[in-house]
Amino acid sequence: MAQTIIEAAATHYAYGKQVQTRALRDLTRLWVAVDRNNILDSWQTKLGAATLIVAQAQQAVAEDSIEYSAAVLEAQDAPAPEHQVLAAGFAGIAYPLGDQLRRPIGLEDSIASPAYKTLRAIGHGYTVDRSMGIGLDNLLLRSQMQIADASRQAEGVAMATPPVRMHYVRMLNPPSCSRCAILAGRTYRAQEAFRRHPGCDCRHIPVSEALAGEMTTDPYRYFNSLSPEVQDKYFKPTDAQAIRDGADIFQVVNAQSETYTTEGGALATYYGTTKRGYWGSSELLEKKTEGSRYRRAKRVRLMPEEIYKRSNGNREQSLRLLEDYGYITGLGQNPEGVVRGPGVGYLGGQKPSYSLDPATGSWTAASRNVTD
Repeated sequence: MAQTIIEAAATHYAYGKQVQTRALRDLTRLWVAVDRNNILDSWQTKLGAATLIVAQAQQAVAEDSIEYSAAVLEAQDAPAPEHQVLAAGFAGIAYPLGDQLRRPIGLEDSIASPAYKTLRAIGHGYTVDRSMGIGLDNLLLRSQMQIADASRQAEGVAMATPPVRMHYVRMLNPPSCSRCAILAGRTYRAQEAFRRHPGCDCRHIPVSEALAGEMTTDPYRYFNSLSPEVQDKYFKPTDAQAIRDGADIFQVVNAQSETYTTEGGALATYYGTTKRGYWGSSELLEKKTEGSRYRRAKRVRLMPEEIYKRSNGNREQSLRLLEDYGYITGLGQNPEGVVRGPGVGYLGGQKPSYSLDPATGSWTAASRNVTD
């Protein structure tokens, strides 16, 4: 059953990519015909055609999403939808780019933006050729996202219409970036937003509540399926090396979200440094500052990049530091996460606390209760 649904999702995804490819090809033809001596007015004359290309693609993928969702529901013997979903309702809309809430704009206004981006690039000293390339990249990226989001939105609505509780499982479309990799296999309620970054091409597969547990994806299996060169490309060389050395993939990737440089020039992260964080919960904490929700660790939490830099090729030292700063947990590499497992916190309320014996230079791990 699960494999059949995955195959259907792959077919649906391939069709969506075909629609996107045709649309982006037609948009490129329009863009390269823009008069470089009068970029804004020239693009304005082509704007109606460009907007129509994207809107037609949005409707095409929305229609396929609705049919695909119905087929997947039927394969799971789920009740038929109680309401008809119209694909046209998902076309001609400018969906927000990224996962941040922004002022809504029309689709035509969104497609007009690349011309302004091109003019700004010229104003910053870029050549006209380079600036036109920047504008084209922006046009293709935002159009690809608008088409993909029409498909996702149609699927989300179609999933909400049956009189049965439905979920969707996030599936990768390799090669995927590190942020997407650690979300692989995560199950969401149908009403929850699909968080993604610009250019994200992950899929969400509608499944019944009973089948959701069979659709998980192992981020470590995905990571290990890549060559070291591709791992370095999508996870950064030092982060990929930390994972190869046994670090927890979730700790490594999430640490990237809150990086900063200390006054001494060290690369560090705020991630996990509060009393509720995995690393911060076993550290000495500072007093709570005004405006802060939680107390933070007194020590700076170094990033893997800084750890390898300080280790200077000494593998034993780098492993010790990765343990000391909470990247190697001592609990293995569990695809469901060893820090916060599914519904049980730190493995049922226990986490390792590491200590270094100054006499021997060896590390030991002891468990203690975690209360927050």
